[in-house]
Amino acid sequence: MKVFAKVLTCGFALAAFPTLSQDVPNRMPNFYAGQRMPGMVNVQTTVSLSVPVDAGKDNSEQITAAQKGFYLMAGGQCDLLLQTLAESCQITNLTSTADLNRYPRGDGSRNDIIVRGTVTMAVKLKDAKQNP
Repeated sequence: MKVFAKVLTCGFALAAFPTLSQDVPNRMPNFYAGQRMPGMVNVQTTVSLSVPVDAGKDNSEQITAAQKGFYLMAGGQCDLLLQTLAESCQITNLTSTADLNRYPRGDGSRNDIIVRGTVTMAVKLKDAKQNP
């Protein structure tokens, strides 16, 4: 019985192999593998935000507020590109980290929330004739 189960398992695996080896049509551009739509370029920028900690408030709420500020700045990167050199812009990747840093000073310590990350965008550039 055990031999039959092993043979049956191998048979199912071999039957599934041709199906697994077929390519699935790529309906969405794969920006992560370096492929882009024609006429598009990748633009990457790094954003960093430092906010002093208010000792009277909850740290987690302040970190959340700092992250929200970071995401507003990250989202504004497409707006900046659209105002200057882009016809269209879409964020394709976003990374971020948030840290609570304590800095000793002579009169005590200072605490800051640091949020930093990278924004990657797929951008279609304006024609050279349209740029001022």
